[in-house]
Amino acid sequence: MKTLINITLAIIVIVLVVIWLVAEPPLSSPLGDGFFSSSLPTENQTVVYGFLPYWNLDEATIQPELTHLAYFALGIEADGTITTQLDSGGTEPGYYQLQSTELLSLFEEARQNRTQAHVVLSQFDNDQITEFLTSPAAQETFLQSIDSLLLAYPFNGLNLDIEYLGDAPPEVRQAYTAFIKKVRSHLDQKYQNVTLTVDVYAAAATKNLLWEVAEIAPLVDYLIIMAYDFHRSSSPTAGPVAPLLQKEAGWGESINGYLQDFAQQAPTEKLLLGIPFYGYEWQTTSLEPASFTFPRTGATASYKRVKELLAQQAELGIEEHWDESALAPYLSYEKDGDYYLVYYENPLSISYKLEYARQLDLAGIAIWSLGYEGNSRDLWDSIGQALEIEN
Repeated sequence: MKTLINITLAIIVIVLVVIWLVAEPPLSSPLGDGFFSSSLPTENQTVVYGFLPYWNLDEATIQPELTHLAYFALGIEADGTITTQLDSGGTEPGYYQLQSTELLSLFEEARQNRTQAHVVLSQFDNDQITEFLTSPAAQETFLQSIDSLLLAYPFNGLNLDIEYLGDAPPEVRQAYTAFIKKVRSHLDQKYQNVTLTVDVYAAAATKNLLWEVAEIAPLVDYLIIMAYDFHRSSSPTAGPVAPLLQKEAGWGESINGYLQDFAQQAPTEKLLLGIPFYGYEWQTTSLEPASFTFPRTGATASYKRVKELLAQQAELGIEEHWDESALAPYLSYEKDGDYYLVYYENPLSISYKLEYARQLDLAGIAIWSLGYEGNSRDLWDSIGQALEIEN
């Protein structure tokens, strides 16, 4: 099996090279009942799943290629309730924006586009996650919370974004699997056509992280592989956010390396490849690729931000580069005697990832995040061209 996968991946790499050479929720909803269609994607339709964070509501547009819109996010408390208040006081912004006019307008666009609407339920603190997963009472409260949510807002699906940092103890991994099984059973018993998706780190099938991939896969509709943040704003060296391949004397981790393990533990038709609409920029010690970064200078570089930089290309003396291992672009420039590197994704790097997903027969892609592309269609055109061939 592993030999076959390696042969397949070798073929994929050849194809990619050829491409490069040639090219508590409220109990009533302002939306009203039946706002969204409950129809699922047609058989063999490529999934284009887009996360919409509350802070990007003013930037996002519902594109015609989008099949799933996932509002990010409502927090899960350790006791299973939905987070409504900040510890510092005031309404939690994800909860507050759930009823905003901006979100309602995007929901209306989604309805007209026959795009499914999901809601993301998130938890990021290790201690809180452990307390929640080991408490049957908290999980029963959570099930009641999602019932209230689905009653008030006719979402088509739930996305569980529970991220435990680092290796998880076996008992926590087992508790997470049991929790997913409980949610799946609850949804099947009470609802029709409510999709369940979970987000997992790119290394989830390789390392002892929270997710027991082989056990979870039969319980969910899709596993969303967050195949990004291989370099972050805090990284000591500049580098690509989502390298497709490994780089000798560079980064030892890559999308391709991790997907081999996923392909052995879960059906590929249940996998969505996470694709970033962003990168990172840093002040660096030189203009050379993979230069050391200065602490606390890293920042998110959305595609919109990159377009703004390129509009000043002549003024800033920006040079455009291509990393043949990452199969991704980067920029370098000097300003006021300081050096800067910007690694990001562009239409060509996105097309490589789409071809990779197609060659592995994945269900589709998941975008983090809607709004980072600004008003540009560049990245969406790459997706649209791929879908025209696939669908």
